[in-house]
Amino acid sequence: MAKLVLFSAVEGTITRNGAPVVGAKVTREFLWSMKRENGGDATVTDPAGRFSLPEITRRSLMAMFPHEPVVRQTITIEAGGTSYKAWVYFKRNYDENGELRRPIRLSCRLETEPVGRPASYDEVFGICDLG
Repeated sequence: MAKLVLFSAVEGTITRNGAPVVGAKVTREFLWSMKRENGGDATVTDPAGRFSLPEITRRSLMAMFPHEPVVRQTITIEAGGTSYKAWVYFKRNYDENGELRRPIRLSCRLETEPVGRPASYDEVFGICDLG
């Protein structure tokens, strides 16, 4: 069975006006079209505003048959009673770090407006800079 990376490991920092945001809830979700499966996980930021989430994988024989991988990925930040779209992306492969072709390291500033196109298959939408 092949190892399929649905969401690569993510690490990042959350700030507001240059100060770390402590205790922000970071929720990561995915929707895998091949199996119509959704799932996710969550964490909170540490005293330096940092967070990390491990990769999400599955194993499947079905993936060995020709198909077009599509995994809708989202990361939402909850801080101070407000929800922020940090990351919205459609992953079209099962590779480790296949989203950016490098590890996902985010620098999220809560005072910024989201950039990108939320329904795009080729770019990330959200408030985070890709480091």
